[in-house]
Amino acid sequence: MIDQLQNWYTCEISAGVDINLPGIYEWRIEGVGSYIGRYTRSSRPFKEYERNVLKLMNGKPYRPAKPDKFRAIHRALFAAHLERRQITLIILENCSPSELNDREAVHIRDRGVLNGPATRRLSSRT
Repeated sequence: MIDQLQNWYTCEISAGVDINLPGIYEWRIEGVGSYIGRYTRSSRPFKEYERNVLKLMNGKPYRPAKPDKFRAIHRALFAAHLERRQITLIILENCSPSELNDREAVHIRDRGVLNGPATRRLSSRT
């Protein structure tokens, strides 16, 4: 059983961003695209995705009541890790909790090709 991933992604934090404040992040997968997300707790981009990739690697369920409900981005990150693609987590910006949805939507529109229906097709490959 694998209990942690070593150097599975690189991290970039945009100038002036405080990871302890709510914000917007991007998972960029070489040759695949970008996924945009928002967080209020820094554990979301830094720990929760790794936990879900590890669950996939170890054949563990997403959650006991929803064993097969991994999100497409979890499966895309898992596949990219297995394929040794470069994965980069970018913390893009801070914003107030009331602005998170609007700012996330702007970034998704600009470059979130792995957000939404296209990502569902990607998840069927893993």
